[in-house]
Amino acid sequence: MLAVAGCGGGSLSHGALVKRTGAVCSAYLSQAAEPVPHPRSYAEIVAFVNRTLPLYRAALRQLEALRPSHADETDFRSWLAADREAASALRALGLAGERHDYPGTTAAVVRLQQAALASRAAAESLGVTACSAG
Repeated sequence: MLAVAGCGGGSLSHGALVKRTGAVCSAYLSQAAEPVPHPRSYAEIVAFVNRTLPLYRAALRQLEALRPSHADETDFRSWLAADREAASALRALGLAGERHDYPGTTAAVVRLQQAALASRAAAESLGVTACSAG
């Protein structure tokens, strides 16, 4: 019974996976800072990253703890890989902002956008709409 419910080390059914990942994403989105559409300073970029990255990493750790079914494994791992790249790009953005490094900031934004697109696509392929929004 515990394995069927997704506890005790067993894998989650597709429905349970969608529900659990949706809950993680909804919690993250309710706490995360809104993106700064047109930052006017490096300080705004750094502040955004400092507010967002710890929450993003915490959500990612929660997702990494989930065990999808064999049928969902490939899509789920692709999604986590895209999210790890997004976290790495977000960190690079903060570091570039701290250095007042315009080329580095620009490169990090491009990486972050690409990773976000990949993450949304992977979440959509799993049917996790809470994570594919925005």
